Amino acid sequence: MTDAPGARGGPGVRALSLKTKAIALFTAIALVPVAAAVALLADVNQRAVRTSEESLQAAILSEVASASIQLVRDVESDAVAAAAIFGHAAGGAIRDEDAVASVRALVSTRALIDAVRLEVPDAGISTVIRKASTGADVPAAPPALRRLADEHGVGFGVVGPARGLLVARVRFPGEAAGAAGATDAAGATAGAAAGGAAAADAAAADAAPGSGAAPPSPRGPAGYVVAPVGLDALERDLAAIAQRRFGGRDVRLLIAGHDRRAIAAFGVPGAAPGSDVSALPLWGKLPPAAVWTERISVLAPHDEGDQRMIGVIETLPDLGWAVAIWRPEPVAFAALDEMRRRGAAVAAGALLLAIALAAFAARHVTRPILRLVAQARLIGARRWREIALGDAQPARRDEIGELTTSLRRMAADLEQGEADIAREAKLRGDLGRFMDRAVVDAIVRGEHPLALGGKRAAVSVLFADVVGFTPLAESRDAERMVALLNELFSMLTEIVFRHGGTVDKFIGDCVMAVWGAPLPQEDHARRALAAAEDMMRFLETANEEWRERYDIEIRLGVGVNSGEAIVGNIGSDKRMEYTVIGDVVNVASRLEAIAAPNQVLVSEATRLLAGDAFPLRALGERNLTGRKTTTAVYALDPG
Repeated sequence: MTDAPGARGGPGVRALSLKTKAIALFTAIALVPVAAAVALLADVNQRAVRTSEESLQAAILSEVASASIQLVRDVESDAVAAAAIFGHAAGGAIRDEDAVASVRALVSTRALIDAVRLEVPDAGISTVIRKASTGADVPAAPPALRRLADEHGVGFGVVGPARGLLVARVRFPGEAAGAAGATDAAGATAGAAAGGAAAADAAAADAAPGSGAAPPSPRGPAGYVVAPVGLDALERDLAAIAQRRFGGRDVRLLIAGHDRRAIAAFGVPGAAPGSDVSALPLWGKLPPAAVWTERISVLAPHDEGDQRMIGVIETLPDLGWAVAIWRPEPVAFAALDEMRRRGAAVAAGALLLAIALAAFAARHVTRPILRLVAQARLIGARRWREIALGDAQPARRDEIGELTTSLRRMAADLEQGEADIAREAKLRGDLGRFMDRAVVDAIVRGEHPLALGGKRAAVSVLFADVVGFTPLAESRDAERMVALLNELFSMLTEIVFRHGGTVDKFIGDCVMAVWGAPLPQEDHARRALAAAEDMMRFLETANEEWRERYDIEIRLGVGVNSGEAIVGNIGSDKRMEYTVIGDVVNVASRLEAIAAPNQVLVSEATRLLAGDAFPLRALGERNLTGRKTTTAVYALDPG
């Protein structure tokens, strides 16, 4: 039988409502940690999986880059060696037929080279030296690559689909070692780098009016060794890497020149060698003005149709190429999706189990919970004397009993906490009468230890003393003088606090203030001088009232000094004081002692730190009591 919606006062409805809430509560208690753990693990694993995928792709790109560069370097070393042989023959070190035989022997032992061409354009020499077992031919070197070889010793460029060409300059007798055509290791490396950047411009250079081979060297004819570079090996390398790393599935690998034409590819539709791949979305991740002869490495997440891809692009400055890898994000994060499915299954199982256990436990929990709810309301209302947790019934030994005990302890802790807050407020008020608010807050928070000890700090110290106070006090009522001093010190303290300082102590009719401690202040000297100015301005107006009330005019002598001092708690375990000690304090006190009425004397150290912010007038060198050397003293003129 179902009660009417308005029948909320019946016991059956009330018990059912509480039971439902208890079931929901226990279900949430059981499910929320599981859900939070699943979500946290998913988030942690997502970052780990993403980082792992990026690291894997970066490692694969490094492998592809190494294979590409090594392919060109291997051919380059052979071409440079052949050029050196022909150079020796031109110098008469060996016979021409021996040079040809040596180069043929070199070619026959190389897997990457089937033939090389020797060209001496000025002498009309152009001959191909090939393996005996092959009829391979070698095209003539384009003028652009010859110019690169003239400049750097070696020129390299892509001259067709899966075809590269490497040109090494032959150094003939009479050419200096550092001249164009040098074929040492440094020149070869530089030539390859320049050749990679300029390879795409070779065709344009060939077609330009008036272009052609570089002009003959004034020291001898220009000779070149031309070696083909079979870039189809890179296709095999990419396929082998994809098979080894990913089983040959769900991965795209691409090597492209700076003209966005494919050099080698795996898994990229339509990316045959020499084809235009500039329409691929991943290029949009490169900087707009990116130059591929500079080192660039970027993450390249992008969309291909309705599929999200995760990838990496890296340039090969030595060749002027770029290598890229990208994979479908669902494939790369398959492990994460599987973990999420299992997490969801665990959460669903936990939900069913939580509901079953909650329904069973709710019957035993609802009754004492109602009483605990009432007691919780009393706690919330701070009605400490009306709380009765476990006093009128035998103590339970189950979780409800523990909850009752915990609530009782919580009530006691809250009551004690309120008392502590009241004491802390009183402590803040008491301490605030003697020191800056920053120190008070640090002490209350426990950040500033109330223990003996100190440390060095850069500070500015100010002493302000009432000039001629003793004769005034002897001739006037003591109570009135105390009231006057209280008014004076209250305002001086307020001025110190206003400028971020700390009142260190009151010494009779003198106040000592410090800036730069306990909290460091880069502008402590300026703050101290600004406070001194305010003190003098205050006296101008306050003395008018004091003359009427007390028949007294107060005049202050102020001394300010800056430097390094020891700051901390000084004294004993029974009685300690936060203070500043050191020579900087002594000098400030001596300056105050020699100051004329309503005069502010400043040390050289303070003047240097304050800069030109205050009108300081030099008074010369003074002998201060207790110091062997003289001290430069300045007066702060009223602003």
